[in-house]
Parts: sequence; C-alpha cells; structure tokens
Amino acid sequence: MEPTLTARLRDLTAFLAARNIAAWLVGGAARDVARGQAPTDLDLAVAGDGFALARAYADACGAAFVPLDAGRATGRVVIPGSSPLTLDLAALRGPTIEADLRLRDFTINALALPLTPELATFSLLPTTVVDPTGGLADLHAGVLRACGPTSLLDDPLRVLRAVRFCATLGLQPDPDLALLLREAVPGLDGVAAERVCDELLKLLEAPSAAPWLRYLDECGALTRLLPELEPARTCEQPRIHFLPVLAHSLETVTALEWLLGTLVGLTPTTPDALPVAVQTHPSLSKALPFADQLAVLLAERRTGGHRRAALLKLAALLHDNAKPQTKVLHPDGKVSFYEHQSLGAEAAAQIGRRLKLSRQDAGYVALVVREHMRPGQLRASAVLTPRAVVRLFRDLGDAGPDVLLHELADHLATRGPQLDVTEWAAHLAWVEVLLAAYYVPQPASQAPLVNGHALMAALGIGPGPQVGILLREIGEAQAAGEVQTREEALALARARLAVNIS
Repeated sequence: MEPTLTARLRDLTAFLAARNIAAWLVGGAARDVARGQAPTDLDLAVAGDGFALARAYADACGAAFVPLDAGRATGRVVIPGSSPLTLDLAALRGPTIEADLRLRDFTINALALPLTPELATFSLLPTTVVDPTGGLADLHAGVLRACGPTSLLDDPLRVLRAVRFCATLGLQPDPDLALLLREAVPGLDGVAAERVCDELLKLLEAPSAAPWLRYLDECGALTRLLPELEPARTCEQPRIHFLPVLAHSLETVTALEWLLGTLVGLTPTTPDALPVAVQTHPSLSKALPFADQLAVLLAERRTGGHRRAALLKLAALLHDNAKPQTKVLHPDGKVSFYEHQSLGAEAAAQIGRRLKLSRQDAGYVALVVREHMRPGQLRASAVLTPRAVVRLFRDLGDAGPDVLLHELADHLATRGPQLDVTEWAAHLAWVEVLLAAYYVPQPASQAPLVNGHALMAALGIGPGPQVGILLREIGEAQAAGEVQTREEALALARARLAVNIS
C-alpha cells in the first residue's frame, strides 16, 4: 500500500528533525492548508542546504532526485506512485523565515507553517502561522496583493502568475497591483519562453480565463507577449461583426469558455465571464451534442503536458491574427480578409515555436487556426454531402470536434447582441449531425476497391500524382457510400480523368 500524504509528511518531518534542520511548509502548499485543503505537492523552506537534503531524502526513501538549482540550494524529490508526490526543498533566501517570506511574490504565498508532527494532519493552527505580510487576511478577503513594491520587478513572470491566481483562486487584484504590473511588463521580454508558456497555459486551463486575458491586455502584457495581436486592436470588421478583431478574439475565448463550462456543469459567476450573446439572451440553449465525449476530449493532456482545452483557447485567441494585413476594402463597400486563415496559421505556428510548445501542440494550434472557417463554409453550402463530411474529418484528424466547438464560439462572438436564437438552435443541430458522423461507430473499414496498379492498367495511365489523387477520390467516395464495387470505382475514376483532360 502506498504511503498517504500525511504519512509521507510525518516521515519527512522525522527525517529533518533527526538532522536538527528547521523547516516550514511554504508557498502554494501553505496557502492550500490555509484554505482548508490538503496540498497536492509540498514546498518546503529549510534552514540548510535544500539541494543536499533533497538528495539525501530521495536516497533514504527510494525516490527520484531532481536537481533544480544548486546555486540556490534547491532540489526536488519525486516519490513514485499512482499519484506521484513532488517535494521541493529550498534553502531560506534570507536570514530568517520572515525575511524569506517577504521576498516572495504575493502575500497569499508568503505564509509558512513550521514542519511539526501536528502539521501532518493539515489542521491549520493560526498561532503557528508565520505571516509577516498579512497574507491570511488577504486570502480571507479574496484580495491579491504584492509582497512589496519590487516584487514583480524581481521576477516579471509574476505578471502572469498574478492573473493566474486571480483566475484559479477567485481573487480580485489589489487596486495598486495594476500599476505594479504595468511597471513590470517590459521585463517579460527577458523571461525564458518556457516559463512564459507554462504560466500562460496554466491561466488558460482556468474555467474563466477570458476576463483575466482582458486584464492582462489593460496592463499592456497581452500584446507584449503576443505582438502579432496588436494590429488587431483597431482593425474594424464588416457589420456582421459587432467588435474589432482583437476584442472579437477575446470574446471568442469567452464564448468558448461558456460552451466548455456547459460540458462540466460550470456556470460563470460574473457578467464579464459571459459572452455578450448570452448576456443578451440568458436562456440561450447550451445543450451541446455529445457532451460526455467532448468533456473527456477537452480535459485530456496532450503530448506536451498541456490540457487540450487550454490549447484550444490559445487557438481561439489567435484565430484572426492575420486579418489586419489581409483586410481589403472593395469599391462597393464590402470588406474581405482573403486567406487570413492560412497566413494566421503560419503566424500561429511561429508563435508556438517562440513559446517552445511541443511540435505536436504547435501543430494543433496552427491546424485549428487554419481550418477555423471550414465548418462555416460547409454550413453555407446548399447540401452537406457525405463525402464533404468524410473529407472534413480526414483533414482535421482528432481535432475535428475542437474545430466545431471553435466554430460555435466564433459564431457567438461574431453575432453578439444580434444573435438569432432560432438560427443558433439550427446551428447546434447541424453540429450534432457532424459530430454523429465523427463519434457514432461506423462499420468496419473495407478493403480498397482498387489499388494503384489496377487503376493504371484500367485507365491506361502511368505513375504520377494523378494516380494518388484518383485513389483518394475513390476512397472518399467509398467511405461516403457512393461507390461499392470495383466497377463503380473505376467508372468514377474514368469520369474524373475525362474532366481533367477536357
């Protein structure tokens, strides 16, 4: 049987006590205890060499040691199990625990609990809390406040951490925090891309990140991180849209979060977390088809370790990034943005590389941006053919449902207060038809009706790209049920070949 967190903490307490090392539970772990929750991982400040102690404890309990920062005497212990436990041990950054806490980012994280056997029960004893900056009072008041005037300048990544804590802990920023954020924003240029990416995606994992993306923008941080979005700020759109491009992109994230919330029963608690279309029509239908399957899909972690929902929100934020440079005002007054999705996908791929996303995750974001108009174009066609559906999901792969969700969010963000409720219901029904084609089990795939050699022999053509194109058309037609025999497949190929020759 695996040791419980309580048992593990008691074991660690005894290990450090035997070496006469004072230690404190700090940071997010102490904050969780203060909120009446057992922490999932443990952050410890120790009056000693945290690097050496972490190595020794890992050896003692048969765990893995991870050297985090030898210069700052910080090491990590990863204890294996069905739910691996991470212990970070760091040397005090000041002569006392109080001095250490004052150097931290926010008062709610500047709490410490002496590591004693009693602490292992996670029952908070107010008299034992070390709280030099008033973090407990701020936590109870729901306020995020910096530990000091230079807290954010000391590490500008704290700009992103600030909005993440607000989004995930339900806090409101102290009135003075916005000024401190603005002062620290230029320093984001020097922060490692991996750290920026990690914090940005942690923010986007929050159920209601959109209001805090807007707050980041008000503080000047959003387009500092994503300068490709700055031209979108003043890029007006045709009357079908009610917002300029950047505001529309933020509204798309808001709408997407409303849709994702319906999958897990979450209802936004503040008006700014609701899309304008829903504020205008509070009873708007939110019964998404195949909700159970979508909820599982969006909750999964992809190869880079980030949740699919967070990456989809990033794609929604970036989906119209190329509209400003593709905008054309025609003599008749119409406005077009030809190929903005293709150019936008190239920019999204570059952003993914800059943020050090994995190749798969960067490719996913670029794919959603490139294909975000595809469902709308299908919906505008007179007839939705089986072959068009087969082709759609062939091109989108496992991102098919994601692009459909994005299309729904984009529609809400486009129409806003002018949304037609009846049209919205029809839109949901149309998406259900497509998702049924994706999720409902199909008959076992059949063997190809014809191969390349037989096709060339029957048509009298030689090897070349044309053979591959014809085989793909036959495959799509077979999957759509349009051809079922070898003769029908060859007849289709002859017809396509005749059209191409003529």
